[in-house]
Amino acid sequence: MLQDILTIGDKIDIRQMNHSGELMRHTKTYVSQLVDFIDTDVIHIATPIGSNRIIILYVGENYNLCFYTNKGLYQCTCVVMNYYKENNMIIAVVKLTSDLEKFQRRQYYRLECVLEMEYRAIGREEEILEKRLLSDDFGSDGERLECRNKLDQLNQAWQKATITDLSGGGARFNSASFHESGETVRIRFDIFIGNKLKKFSIGAKVVASTKLLDHAGVYEQRVEFNDIGTKDRDYLIKYIFEQDRKKRKNDKN
Repeated sequence: MLQDILTIGDKIDIRQMNHSGELMRHTKTYVSQLVDFIDTDVIHIATPIGSNRIIILYVGENYNLCFYTNKGLYQCTCVVMNYYKENNMIIAVVKLTSDLEKFQRRQYYRLECVLEMEYRAIGREEEILEKRLLSDDFGSDGERLECRNKLDQLNQAWQKATITDLSGGGARFNSASFHESGETVRIRFDIFIGNKLKKFSIGAKVVASTKLLDHAGVYEQRVEFNDIGTKDRDYLIKYIFEQDRKKRKNDKN
């Protein structure tokens, strides 16, 4: 039962979904709370407020709900059925359209941002050279030096790009090059966490590379991080939530 996991008053993050059942890009995350249980799959939630105005959840539209519960974070999808007003509060009646699913915060939250970065593709030649160096598979010191010099040359081929979407598990960024799905890249960027500068160098795999129709010669890259240390990932998640809190605070003002 829902009551085994959820409690009245639990905070809820709400994001709109498109007709394909995917989260809409560039949509904001709004904050609500659980008001009441009505049926096994019907609940009442408070209509969220953003920028000092009521945010309308449209009847018939689909949304993703993220519940902050005593047992961790849970998510599901829902459709808005109706509205009513009670004690100067507008309440939305929503029907859950999927089961509650527990997940890690780092797998969920994405930050829309504009962040300068550099990246370079990691080719097969570089992977072979790295393995040779790691295994010390050389017949002489000269071969070892030649391998190091070649890797140093490859390490100079960095391109400038701009991150537009960042999470603990991946990123979106815009650049001037097309990349095949599955291609390996390394990205690097700097961020401030609190007042401390943190430098990141992360290995990633290209999920998709798409030409932007409204920007000539620009491609959007979607990548998943596949070479990132636990501490770096935790630092990154901390930064994302710091920035999200700042945005929410500004929205309230």
